[in-house]
Amino acid sequence: MKFYYFYLILFLSFMTLTAPHPSFSHSNDYYLGYARSITDDAIPEEDVHLTITNHILYLTIKGDPLDIHVEQRLRERLLRTKYFQTIKIHYEDKINTPEMTLPKPVEEEKPGLDEPMPSGTIYNAPIADPKWPRFSVGYQNHFKKNHGKSIYSLSFGENLALFRHKNNSEIYELGIQAGLFGAMDISSNPTTLINSDYFVGIGLSIVRSKKWQNMIQFSHLSSHLGDELIVKDPTITKKRINLSYETLKWLTAYKFNSLRPYLSIGYIIHRDPSTIKPLTFEGGFDYISEDKFIFHTTRAVAGAHIHSWEENKFKPTLNVRAGLQLENPVWQGRLLQGLIDYSYGKSRHGQFYKQKEHYIGVLISLSS
Repeated sequence: MKFYYFYLILFLSFMTLTAPHPSFSHSNDYYLGYARSITDDAIPEEDVHLTITNHILYLTIKGDPLDIHVEQRLRERLLRTKYFQTIKIHYEDKINTPEMTLPKPVEEEKPGLDEPMPSGTIYNAPIADPKWPRFSVGYQNHFKKNHGKSIYSLSFGENLALFRHKNNSEIYELGIQAGLFGAMDISSNPTTLINSDYFVGIGLSIVRSKKWQNMIQFSHLSSHLGDELIVKDPTITKKRINLSYETLKWLTAYKFNSLRPYLSIGYIIHRDPSTIKPLTFEGGFDYISEDKFIFHTTRAVAGAHIHSWEENKFKPTLNVRAGLQLENPVWQGRLLQGLIDYSYGKSRHGQFYKQKEHYIGVLISLSS
């Protein structure tokens, strides 16, 4: 009798496991939730409605169109499921066409958003600005030997968003920017640390219509000579200055799909030594190709940056960078760039701002 019950339980268990039953993991609700998690992560500030019909995912986004690169990355993430045959994005302010006639959205309207510690930043990092906080390592071959012919450059830094607010037409973001910028002479023995600049700032970024980017930034920078350089050349201490200052700066940029020109004006409100002139102007452009290549992960990028300072009679320093950008849409918006790096003009290393520099090199950069 005991064996009878055992075989009965075994038979019922087998029938339960093998019988067909509905799977939530293959339902539209499951994939709607999956798509919602991606849009909330990739474009949390947007008001997005989602619906699925015949394996086609429809997104209705209120307001102006997304940046072309943001839209591409969003499509790539959504298509990774292999469930959606295609992704159709509709912007509510545009007039519907027969091709984009959408089913009625099934989700309620998204309210205004306040988000602490959001992912990414809304003001894009200039490609060619050597003093923008980012993680980078590079090699520079200097045509004129000031403190070395072969220079190793490095920076450790980040633009970190602390709080973000979105209303109908604007996005506001409070963030902190911090970085360390160093230069080392690797042609000497031992390797000589030439200079280190320490930078920290707080910035309020404002973006209108997803294209016009602005930042109001208050920052501190201090510059320090390397110990090895002082030991190697003690006379340099006679020329040393205790360079330290606080700057109020306004930055503005506008995105034309692949092209992003920008300008900034800064005023040094507190400075040591007090004799240095306070006014600075900067400008340039970034280019990021729309099309990808090399396994659909790589874009061509280029940028030019000009820095002019009243202390140097507004003589411009030109930085140009060009190369390739590797990107992964899931990797928290971080971009890995391999660049050719060229500079001509006054040095951007704090202690040596009056010296001329002319170099070409290579740079690997990681930034948002």
